[in-house]
Amino acid sequence: MKSKFDRDILSNLESYSSEVSVSGEDLIRLHANELPWKNEAVILALKESLPSMPINRYPEVTNSEIRQKIANYIGFETKNVLIGNGSDEIIDTIGKAFISPLDKVAIPYPTFSLYSTITKIYSGLPIMIPLNKDYTPPIKKIISEVKNAKIAIICSPNNPTGIAYTDEELKSILDTGVLVILDEAYAEFNGHSGMGLLNDYNNLIVMKTFSKAFGLAGFRTGYCVSSEILIDSMSKVMLPYNLNLASMKIAEYAIQHKDFMINSVKKIKENRKYLFGALKELDGVNPIQSSANFILFETENPKIIYEELLKRKILIRYFEGKNYLRVTVGTYEECVKFISSLKEILNAC
Repeated sequence: MKSKFDRDILSNLESYSSEVSVSGEDLIRLHANELPWKNEAVILALKESLPSMPINRYPEVTNSEIRQKIANYIGFETKNVLIGNGSDEIIDTIGKAFISPLDKVAIPYPTFSLYSTITKIYSGLPIMIPLNKDYTPPIKKIISEVKNAKIAIICSPNNPTGIAYTDEELKSILDTGVLVILDEAYAEFNGHSGMGLLNDYNNLIVMKTFSKAFGLAGFRTGYCVSSEILIDSMSKVMLPYNLNLASMKIAEYAIQHKDFMINSVKKIKENRKYLFGALKELDGVNPIQSSANFILFETENPKIIYEELLKRKILIRYFEGKNYLRVTVGTYEECVKFISSLKEILNAC
């Protein structure tokens, strides 16, 4: 449907959705790359602090306190950190600050669809660069394309492939002078971050989130790290009071109780190893080695498999028209249930 007030660009956009009309406590959610555990220590700390929160007052407009705590955690200064209502708001703020009409934005794909959507919203031109056949980054193609672009958006490890870029690959892109947006939503599961490159490059913005490895997707808290001048530019278009008191406080507690994140990442890596090995043994399935908390696997009948898993109350990520599916690494029990169900479905196909 279209209203008479719509901008022309809306005709080329679709609402983002990763959900289906299935719910229930017995549903195994392996579609959204969420952490399967909650940090009980963080919940308790938040519960104890809620009564004293001045919820009748606006938070401090620049979020300086939580920015400082994040800066201390990652080894940077407050002036280098900007916090948002999830990484999605950071991506949108980048669009508002840096994408003018007809600006070209280089995006290796398949990847997170919001990158191209935000580019279009601000009337930029997405330059979609196909990954190599084995889903590895086409570095030479990227370098060739970014020479004519203003921005390059890189997801590492990439969603949905789980493949990470090396520092040398990132440096080769940064050396072109293009503004590089490095989305590290899943970097904790890889065990490496490109934030160290910020010491040598002022054309880099690194995005991070508390949604994945910290298990705080429901509190929508993300941030980015960059040079003072780029953070200042983004601050000019960031909505005021963009983060609520509870989200800021829980991010603070998550940092204080970071052992939960460290232990969770360790367990996810163990479960990922099992899941990849089990998928590798199945006929008709080709899993891609992942550095994230999910695994992409190729198969001949992705839609049938997706629908049959759904009948068994297992929800994974389906991509219309593609020959692959993506499964989140959940608890060991969830991974075992997924594999046994997948075996059953493959045997019946």
